[in-house]
Amino acid sequence: MHDIWNPWHGCVKCSEGCENCYMYFLDKVRDKNGRDIYRTKTGFNYPVQKNRSGEYKVKSGEMIRVCMTSDFFLEEADVWRDMAWDIMRIRSDVKFFLLTKRPQRVKKCLPKDWG
Repeated sequence: MHDIWNPWHGCVKCSEGCENCYMYFLDKVRDKNGRDIYRTKTGFNYPVQKNRSGEYKVKSGEMIRVCMTSDFFLEEADVWRDMAWDIMRIRSDVKFFLLTKRPQRVKKCLPKDWG
């Protein structure tokens, strides 16, 4: 199964590929501003949330698409990214698919112990 994890929401357009961004469109429909960037309250810890039986809601082996309503390497998210990496370490049994239009920031934003 595939799932989505949005630890933060909102983005800053950075390329021609952002011209028809669906997140901006959906936010406009909802009378929101897509440029407002914030850490999600209930969604931030989603990969480590458990059900009533104590099992992870996200099953082992699942692929999670990360930041469908933002960009994982967005500069404004630098303050939260280490916490997101920590969650990914805890759930190393899950495949995290990181979405970005900022590949130039990947190396700078990787954890120091990435290897």
